[in-house]
Amino acid sequence: MLGIQPSGTPPPPSPQPPMTPRTLSDTGMDSLDSPEHGKLRKHHSFRLSFKRKDGRQQRDSVGPVPAKFIRATSVKPHTLCPKWNEKFKFDIDDIHSDQLHLDIWDHDDESSVLDAVSRLNEVRGVRGLGRFFKQVCQSARQGSQDDFLGCINIPVCDIPSTGLEGWFKLEARSSRSSVQGRIRLKMWLSTREDRGTSEEDNTLEVKKFERLQTIFMMHELNVYEPAWKWNGELAGPSLTILHQMAVQSDLSDLQISLAKLVAIIRINRKKPLDTKFVHRQLIEVDKLWINNYNNEPLTRELEQWLADSLNGFVERSLCQMRRHREIFPALHPPSLVRLEYLLRCLGLLGSMRAFRQVSPFSKGVRGEIVGALRKGSITWSQAQLRESQRSPNPLVHYTTILIADLQLGITYYHGLFDSTNGIQYFSIVYKQFDSLLGEEVTNRIECGQLPGTIVNHWTILDHDREPDTAPFEIYFALQEFHNMKSHLSVTPQPPEKPLGLQNFHEWFEPAVQRWISVSKTKAIQRIKAAVSVDQVCEGERIVRHSTSSIDTASCFYQIREFWKNLAWPDHSSGAHYETLIIDLVCTTANVYSDLIHQGLAEGGTGYYDKQTQQQPRSTDELCVTVNNLEYVRRGLAEFHPETHQLPENAETLLDNTIGQLEAKADRVLTKLTASMQGPLQKSVFHLAWSPDSLPANQAVMPLLEYLDSHLATLNVTLLSQNFYRAMTLIWNSVLTEFAKQMDAGGEGEKPTNFHDRMYGALQLLGEFFNAEGLGLPPEILHSDTFWRVEQRLQYHKTDTDHLIDLFYMQRLQEQLNTIGQTSLGSLSVKAYLNHDSLCVEILHAKDVIPLDPNGFSDPFVIIELLPRRVFSHCSEQQTNVHKKTLNPVFDECFEFSVTQEQCQVEAAMIVFTVMDHDVLTANDFAGEAFLALNNIPGVATNFNIDNFNGLAQIDLPLLEMKDKNHPILQILEGRVTDKNAMDFLRKQKARVVG
Repeated sequence: MLGIQPSGTPPPPSPQPPMTPRTLSDTGMDSLDSPEHGKLRKHHSFRLSFKRKDGRQQRDSVGPVPAKFIRATSVKPHTLCPKWNEKFKFDIDDIHSDQLHLDIWDHDDESSVLDAVSRLNEVRGVRGLGRFFKQVCQSARQGSQDDFLGCINIPVCDIPSTGLEGWFKLEARSSRSSVQGRIRLKMWLSTREDRGTSEEDNTLEVKKFERLQTIFMMHELNVYEPAWKWNGELAGPSLTILHQMAVQSDLSDLQISLAKLVAIIRINRKKPLDTKFVHRQLIEVDKLWINNYNNEPLTRELEQWLADSLNGFVERSLCQMRRHREIFPALHPPSLVRLEYLLRCLGLLGSMRAFRQVSPFSKGVRGEIVGALRKGSITWSQAQLRESQRSPNPLVHYTTILIADLQLGITYYHGLFDSTNGIQYFSIVYKQFDSLLGEEVTNRIECGQLPGTIVNHWTILDHDREPDTAPFEIYFALQEFHNMKSHLSVTPQPPEKPLGLQNFHEWFEPAVQRWISVSKTKAIQRIKAAVSVDQVCEGERIVRHSTSSIDTASCFYQIREFWKNLAWPDHSSGAHYETLIIDLVCTTANVYSDLIHQGLAEGGTGYYDKQTQQQPRSTDELCVTVNNLEYVRRGLAEFHPETHQLPENAETLLDNTIGQLEAKADRVLTKLTASMQGPLQKSVFHLAWSPDSLPANQAVMPLLEYLDSHLATLNVTLLSQNFYRAMTLIWNSVLTEFAKQMDAGGEGEKPTNFHDRMYGALQLLGEFFNAEGLGLPPEILHSDTFWRVEQRLQYHKTDTDHLIDLFYMQRLQEQLNTIGQTSLGSLSVKAYLNHDSLCVEILHAKDVIPLDPNGFSDPFVIIELLPRRVFSHCSEQQTNVHKKTLNPVFDECFEFSVTQEQCQVEAAMIVFTVMDHDVLTANDFAGEAFLALNNIPGVATNFNIDNFNGLAQIDLPLLEMKDKNHPILQILEGRVTDKNAMDFLRKQKARVVG
């Protein structure tokens, strides 16, 4: 309970409780305008606290103490730390002598003795009985009394103008009282005018404060130019005056902040203020509104006043959004900062509880911004269209302006709108521009104002007249605009309205077809003209070539780049146009290659001497020609796209044309390297037939020196690709000469180390042509010719026995590579090794070839162990002859005495030879099969096997010798003095089917 104690009234010596708690505290602070509080305000008296003085005085012996107001808070039950948060107002007569007096009481509910006695049955234990008697005594008191907890007295003169807030210690009513605790109070002074209205209605004061705030702000703005550079801070005297007015008018923090915001918005209509300042004030209002509005509601008049102000701010901001390109230039950073905070202000307004409460029927701010952007974009683009009519190519100029604006938008504006309000600025503006531009192009096409779509035009390759590039200028401008759709957040999908330029390329199909047609004619004319005035280009750092190749390659480059820049969006029609372009360049390339190739066969620089058809007259001219072909081939190869596959027919045509150019280049290079044939042959001959004492690295030196001098010359005169081609041809020529020399003469005529030296020289030549990775790569060096030459040299170096082993091993590998049954049939066998005994069982043969006139054969099988030098003690064995059958069943077993070590020799095998028995003539060969010994049971495994039971049969296809010119046989034929070689050859010659 609290009130103002007037001057001249001594402090109460013995405060007593109020007459009854219900008369003062039951109502709490539900309303300051309640009837009971009104009665209190009229009586202007304050009853002092009562206390008992030794039981000698009665309550009615003490008179009332005058007071200006008496107020009581609500009761907070069952707590030692109550929180009220209640507000009271008191009128003061004399600020120097009046003081605030406050009592705190413990409220006790009234209860009768009968009620207390009725709880006797609830008593439990001695302690409970004591509590029971205490309750009975308290209930027996005369009347209802509240217990006194403490009081405070605060002089009003101690309260500063800024107010006073803090904790105050509770005081006792006498020295014998025991009081403890503190209470937190917030107090401030204010004035009010009695205008016959409620004392809570200070609408007029708020508006006066706003006007004063406006005056001070305008004063500050007079020294700032432009106005938005002012940061919103007022001078010290201005702040003091505003503070005093707020105190005297009893304005709350929310009302002060609202008045300041309205003043800012009022000034902003005339002079644009710093949007950061506006944004800070909106944040302050929003926080205060959330925290204080329920305790300090505005009057309806103030709410309407605030709504008008905020709606006016939104409307003005939307006008600025419509003209944001002019007001906030993208290339002016301070303007972008202002725009960012203006957008933040609008975004904050859209979520502010104050704006929604005072203006509940306003449209969403975000939607209003989107609408303003659309209207502003349409207005701005229409103005630019009118302005573009003055340019030579209005549509291109207009499209370029739109593209530039979109680029500025995606770079500068889009991020601001997206981060502050979640608005996709680019998508909104792009769709508006797309619709307007599509409509403009359509109108021009219908009126015949779009070049290239109604009338014919000349392409950029036209030399006879000034080229008309207007249609493609428009195309490229529209293409660039259309490509910017990649920045759209969401591309329109059906049933949404499609983009206006979705199929813009269809308007230019006639222009593209005309361009391809005219380009083909003009390109051929240009190439013919270039060949007619052809000149050789020379220089210290350039490879010799002629101007015609540069013109041709340049023509190809222009066509390729133009088509690449078109980036035709439709794959179906694009594939057709690509095919036409490939046909264009391939035809042009063939025309050029025919012209320069024909030039070698005509005139003084003929390809051949016309009468003798001998070597070419001029090596330089051949180099120029082959370089020209390479330049054109390079230009043609660039038409292979990196991003997609050409149509199949176009790909085939391009590859064939490139192959034709390479073939013609190889033909010219063949004639160029033909002059080296004689010296190469001579050098390889001297290498091969050098004395035995001369090692390979010295014997090959003359050949390497000759090759080095000629290749160095070719490296200077030929392009890199042509040089590699020439090196490949020369390498193949060297290999050919090696093949001739190593097979020349008999074995007895050659030096002892003939083949070793040739083999070593071949390896050195391979390293020379590789040039440590700078020359021919290994895949080119190790060609089929190289492997044949190296293999024959290896064979020549190998003795007869090992050559025979190698021959049979190749036959065994041939059998392993054979899948299924051959035309000679198959043979089924079993074999195993048991304790130095090789057991072989011949089971049966199947589909043996008929070799007798009666359509049958008399087959038998010869079993032989190879190599003979390892199994020299094992003689051949054979089965019985089975008459007139093609599927003989032998079921015969054979045994050979061999060791496991012999069976593990690399070339150890069993040769099964199927023969047809003839009585009067020699037996006929019917096929042979091979079985490696290192794979049979007992050799490949460590298991002991003593019979054929459980062994799987092995089906071996029967083979015949088809390669009569096998290199091993050819080499052995040269060893006429070697008995083993001659015997082996006779045996193999007899193994011919039929």
